[in-house]
Amino acid sequence: MCEMFGLLDEEIVTDNDGAVFALIENGRILVKAPNVEKYRIPEDVYRIDVDAFSECMELKELDVPYNVGEYELEEALERCKTKPCVRHWEWAYNSKRSEGLERDIAQGWSDEYGFVYSQDRKRLLKASSVETYWIPEGVERIERLAFTGCRFETLHVPYTCRFDNLPSEEWPVWGSDRVQGCVVFWERPYSEHDRITNPLCVNDNEEFIEKDFVMFSHNGKRLLGATVGFDEEVYKVPDGVETICDTAFAISTKYLTLIIPHSVKVIGENVFGLRGGRLCLSLESNDFLSIDDVDALRGLVQPH
Repeated sequence: MCEMFGLLDEEIVTDNDGAVFALIENGRILVKAPNVEKYRIPEDVYRIDVDAFSECMELKELDVPYNVGEYELEEALERCKTKPCVRHWEWAYNSKRSEGLERDIAQGWSDEYGFVYSQDRKRLLKASSVETYWIPEGVERIERLAFTGCRFETLHVPYTCRFDNLPSEEWPVWGSDRVQGCVVFWERPYSEHDRITNPLCVNDNEEFIEKDFVMFSHNGKRLLGATVGFDEEVYKVPDGVETICDTAFAISTKYLTLIIPHSVKVIGENVFGLRGGRLCLSLESNDFLSIDDVDALRGLVQPH
């Protein structure tokens, strides 16, 4: 198991009920679920191995946290020996706000969109469902449950709101990939950039096209993600694609070499599956150049 993930023994842990996890930055991978009737996957689990449920003979009820992707979950459940009742949560397991936070919300300042801030305007206390929203510059903190019950397509987070030293258990719960669109973290003031259109956002009303088990936006400019059936070790992104979305190839069970054209402007987070992969820049000839070999190519991805 350790060899499969390329991890050291100390990076594999087993909890009291027999579940096995691989430790990753700010969270865990569920490697093996326990053979029990009811199981709630811990909320700090972000990934599920494809064989995590393969030895579950008794599983009847399963709770899955909001931050686990739907494609990855479906693939893992295909190998489960039972057909459990699955509750895939859209927000945190415990979404009840404290009395103190409710009091701050009641006393806070609300903008025209229904977003509620502390009186000093430095904390976002409660959000509202919206298509596109720019959190004002000067906000320094977002309460963990601010977005509970909300849906959005595009959310811009200003550079003044820092998460660098924030414990993972205090990170805002944006919601599952079924209710959230794209969160854009800005590293500089909004005014330093030209007007942008959000390339990572997926609109529920948008028409998609699928080719070779990979989904694209209707105009072919956004690579949305691989689907069940994708089994490539090397994949060449079509010319004209401008954005590779978050977790686009998370479903991949192989080490993936992704050859990207010069048209790509934005690459999302956690693009590869559990086995990892590498990005290669396609040259004018049929050759390609590994990004690992050229530091200058890091400039390919321009953070907002």
